[in-house]
Amino acid sequence: MSAPPLAVSIHALTPLAEDGIVADAAVFDELGCRGACVATDLQGTIPEDELRRQLDALIASGGRCAAARIGWLRGEAQVKTIAGFVRQEIPDAAVVALVPACLDGDGVALAAVRHLLYPLGRVVVVRAGDLPSWTGGSAAEIAELPEAAAAVRAQGARAVLVAGLRAGARIVDLLDDGGHLTMLDAPRVAAPHVPGLAGAHAAAVAGHLARGLPLRDAAVAAQRYVALRLSRGR
Repeated sequence: MSAPPLAVSIHALTPLAEDGIVADAAVFDELGCRGACVATDLQGTIPEDELRRQLDALIASGGRCAAARIGWLRGEAQVKTIAGFVRQEIPDAAVVALVPACLDGDGVALAAVRHLLYPLGRVVVVRAGDLPSWTGGSAAEIAELPEAAAAVRAQGARAVLVAGLRAGARIVDLLDDGGHLTMLDAPRVAAPHVPGLAGAHAAAVAGHLARGLPLRDAAVAAQRYVALRLSRGR
């Protein structure tokens, strides 16, 4: 029996574990993956030498990373370090789904993300509500999603998944994979607020890529996973 695929979360370690590496690892486990964690922030940016030690330890463990979710990077140095890791270890299955607050107006780091990480990542995941932080534009209607995705792809991304647009009783995601568009449409689930679902969605895309699903199927499965989490209220 083969070992489960290894998925790595490159993210912050947050006190409540509603997002970040602990939450991502829980998603990976639920999807049948082994989870690995690389902390980039612990109530303050992890020093560069410590970040490199974590990556070196992961590589030395001998497990081949099947996919990664990248959620929190602070500063140009971290971006360059993680880009080098992705290029070497995960050339075709990295999910770049950065929390906007991590860049905090750092134009140099944002430029590095676009120049170095976007072309390496298999897909850049952007929440519809976060579009202003990444492109300066927005998408309030379904008809605006293709232009919004194209704006992110024009910054260097190979594929873009704009997720979480509320359209009446529906939730709509749009996958733009090199110009090939797929609309993912699901009914909204009437449920209490579940913290960390945006991060869980990105981690689910990574987890399904690690399991070998094509990107479109991984996006579909991740949308269903979020609906499941809402329906069970956690």
